[in-house]
Amino acid sequence: MATICLIGNPNCGKSTLFNKVTDMVAHVGNWAGVTVEEKYGDWNGNQTLDLPGIYSLSPYSPEEKLSRRFILDSEPDLIIDVIDATNLERSLYLTTQLVELGRPMILALNMQDLLEKEGIKIDLEQLSKMFHTRVVNISASKGTGIEELSRAVNKTLADKKIPSCSLFAPPLEKIITQLIADDFMHVAPKAYPRRWCAIKLLEEDELFLERMPPIPEKLQKSLADSREKLIKVFDDDIDAIIIDQRYHVAEDITKICEFKTEPPQKFKIDTILTNRFLAIPIFIMVMASVFYVSISLIGGLTIPLIDSSITSISAQLHIFLDSVGVIPFLSNMLIDGIISGVSAVLTFVPQLFILFTLLSILEDCGYMSRIAFIMDRAMRDLGLSGKSIIPLVIGTGCTVPAIMSTRTIEHPKMRKLTILVTPFIPCGAKLPIFSLIIGSFFQNAWYLAPMMYFFGILAIAITGIISQLLDRHKESNAFILELPRYQMPTLRNTWVQTMDRTKGFILKAGTTILLASIVIWFLSNYNFTLKEALPTNSMLAFLGRLIAPIFKPIGFGTWQASVALLTGIAAKESIVSTLSVALQGAAITTLFTKAGSFSFILFVLLSSPCIAALSAMATEYKDKKLFIGAIAYQVGLAYLASFISYRILLGVF
Repeated sequence: MATICLIGNPNCGKSTLFNKVTDMVAHVGNWAGVTVEEKYGDWNGNQTLDLPGIYSLSPYSPEEKLSRRFILDSEPDLIIDVIDATNLERSLYLTTQLVELGRPMILALNMQDLLEKEGIKIDLEQLSKMFHTRVVNISASKGTGIEELSRAVNKTLADKKIPSCSLFAPPLEKIITQLIADDFMHVAPKAYPRRWCAIKLLEEDELFLERMPPIPEKLQKSLADSREKLIKVFDDDIDAIIIDQRYHVAEDITKICEFKTEPPQKFKIDTILTNRFLAIPIFIMVMASVFYVSISLIGGLTIPLIDSSITSISAQLHIFLDSVGVIPFLSNMLIDGIISGVSAVLTFVPQLFILFTLLSILEDCGYMSRIAFIMDRAMRDLGLSGKSIIPLVIGTGCTVPAIMSTRTIEHPKMRKLTILVTPFIPCGAKLPIFSLIIGSFFQNAWYLAPMMYFFGILAIAITGIISQLLDRHKESNAFILELPRYQMPTLRNTWVQTMDRTKGFILKAGTTILLASIVIWFLSNYNFTLKEALPTNSMLAFLGRLIAPIFKPIGFGTWQASVALLTGIAAKESIVSTLSVALQGAAITTLFTKAGSFSFILFVLLSSPCIAALSAMATEYKDKKLFIGAIAYQVGLAYLASFISYRILLGVF
């Protein structure tokens, strides 16, 4: 079995190609940093990896380190460099580095369907000669050129064709050639190509030097002399010289291989969508529309229908189980525990399906990248990285991958702060809770659902300001985010993303929430002597009453609400099923006042996330004190916000 790795710039269509050839589900979002870990799949019997989208193999970001480490250490049998054909020059900057690694390689020119629209023609034969490697035209989104790429893969695996390196300016090439020829270059790792080692020694590449034995004094002097000569010739530092030379190579090859014709002038929608005054109001209107359609419109149609169906099925099932002699314990556990608890969550599947579909379309068409661009300055003012917007947007689906995606943020302080604030963005698991409370206490107030996002953003802003005030050593970093072209979302990608998120939600209902519903039903129907009891005298009520006084000042000091928050630690969706089981058929309006109900959902929004997300936080922090401090801050902020809102709303309702 051969090992194939796909690598390329962000937004080049690499993950789309990976999904196409492996029939696997890898999240495809139209912004940088979505793929933060390598993903594995099978392509015609070959192990295929989707490496992170990167612009360079220089050791700056975690993605670049990951990709370079894999290619050097794992020595894949074939590298497929996925190139955005409409941005050839930019893409070839990475290609000039990949060819130096001395591995068989294919250039896959993606997005061929857009070339004509962009007025671009590329001479594939000439490009193939330039790098002495196979070049294939493909369109990953359309599925064209995949068979030709498969044939090229088989041929390259057979003949192990190694690409040739492009040459830099003569003064630099002379120095590189001298270093390669020097006898003392034997200290460099033999597994790595000599040219690549020479360049890394000149650059004083940190990752490379970590793997080098002590450099002989003679080699150190030779390197120092070489650097001095280059600095005098090019009047710049070494890193800048090599970067500039790579860009010159990419530019020269592009001039030879690419031919452009002027496309018709078109109105650029970004003049509106990224306008400094209009962008944020438009974004608010877009998100409000998304939630109106999914939560209010679809939810208003499906929830009553599903509720009545489940009630009817439960009644018929109860009659049937009694008729066949099933013992009351099992019958009640099935109907009042499992069905009541799980169905309370599954009721929200239709509206979440629509919500995930609309969010996937916004991601795939390129709109979310504009939001990252717009929010960059605001993020930096709050002590966050511009890249922090990526975890926050991913967090609308699930907090766990959102926290993991913070690895794309280079600066440790900014990464840790992003991990802390990411759970403030409502994930899909919290939406059923909002829908239940808002639908029960604030009829026709659909706008309260998107307002939860506003409160989450406000909590992020407050946290960022506090961090800035406490941090004496502030970090700053440049945020490079490509604004991809707008494109029609593909039906397959939208379907894959939506089903992936929806299945994850249903899977929780079928596992964690199923178990939680059984436990909650048992605890709410039996006392500590294991005898059947009324819910008010049950073990669950006892546990709830122990902690209920803590929540009384913020408007929901009942045992039902308290135990719901406890079960929410396992999975936030469990809060809905817990309330359903604990209320024993009573209306939820008997549990809260209007002010208390709003305080409750605000606490759910801001308090620490589910156990899976907490596990991800602990993994990323790698510091117990920092992890515990983060949880304490989240719970403390949630309590304070709920207290303030409850006291204010008491005077309104």
